[in-house]
Amino acid sequence: MEERAWKILIVYARFGDGHYQVSKALEQQFAAHPEARFEVHLVDLFAEAHPAMDAIVRCAYAKSITWFPKTYGWSYRVTNGMKHDRPLGRWLHAFGRSKMAALLRTIEPDAVIHTFPFLATYSAMANAGIAIPTYTVITDYELHTRWIHPHTDGYFVATEELKSQIAGMGIREDRIHVTGIPIRRQFRDERRPRLEICREKGLDPDQAYVLVMIGALSEPERLVDSLLTPELSATLLLVAGRNAKLCRKLAKRFESRTQVQVIGYAENIEAYMTVASCIVTKAGAVTLTEAISMGVPVVVYKPMPGQEQGNAAYWSRRRALRMATDAASLREAVTLAIRRCEKAPARAIGHADASRVIVAEVLRGGAGRMARRFAEKSFPAGRIVPDIREAGEALGGFFEIDPPFDTRI
Repeated sequence: MEERAWKILIVYARFGDGHYQVSKALEQQFAAHPEARFEVHLVDLFAEAHPAMDAIVRCAYAKSITWFPKTYGWSYRVTNGMKHDRPLGRWLHAFGRSKMAALLRTIEPDAVIHTFPFLATYSAMANAGIAIPTYTVITDYELHTRWIHPHTDGYFVATEELKSQIAGMGIREDRIHVTGIPIRRQFRDERRPRLEICREKGLDPDQAYVLVMIGALSEPERLVDSLLTPELSATLLLVAGRNAKLCRKLAKRFESRTQVQVIGYAENIEAYMTVASCIVTKAGAVTLTEAISMGVPVVVYKPMPGQEQGNAAYWSRRRALRMATDAASLREAVTLAIRRCEKAPARAIGHADASRVIVAEVLRGGAGRMARRFAEKSFPAGRIVPDIREAGEALGGFFEIDPPFDTRI
């Protein structure tokens, strides 16, 4: 009998790279499942539904966090507290509804996972008269109420504090799972030797390196100038990301400085984290999780008001990073990290198992729906299945169905 593939729809957005990387981490884990077979669809819902608007909003987002951080912080605070059934909530969650309805018809997913709070899934399902198990992976250490919808079957959060906050909003505790934030396998596996990576990248293993995620930071040239002092005996690895214009500009600006190397988008950023004595970055939750999990000393530069301040504050309280708000404090924090000349201990913070736990929960929650769909397609017409477990056994027995379960279809 042909094995039935689970169909998983993961909805993300490209406002920052973290939501996409969490989606990729989940896709990795689904692909690595030892028994079940998955057909995973990653969809940037806003970009596919409203491409022109997406380009405008992403540009405005990038400009606001760089040049108008206080304005962004104000908008974050104003919308925090919104509810899904109020005008603002209904308006925000309507974006992409038609596209989502089409995706539900064509893909027929067994589960929908949100890694960004565009929650058009619920109104699309209501209009179509269907119900599919839905899950939300909150990709910050700070809660914004935009993530919350009462019809969500399961939340996956980074901390016990977040679980308490969500439960305080009336969500049942058994729907909230503290898993940590999913990160890709390369940040969880045993690290390659530093010497091997230096040889591969053409780097001097006796040199100290500071990894600067320059593409995400404000005033990049001034920031680099502030670090190029005789007291800081290190080479700066500037990661400009997908910003090709910035990459060219920095390469030209610092082409005569041997202690500066400009890097574009680095798919294997974990290799540079292994080489680095510390990392200077914004306070994106996923980048912080990756670096701290690998034991890289972290310096957060000018965390943006809103979720970034919350992310940085969470790890600062646990002495896992330092925050710098100006050039002097940045130099001091980076110099201290280099002088220690050793990696911080990698933290066992639960993230190694986050993806695995999420996949297992999605399997458990979707088992009833999948068994019913399989039974409808596989058993002769008119035959009554005496026990839904028979459908589960026919699927190969790779999950256990333990009624009562949600059999909404």
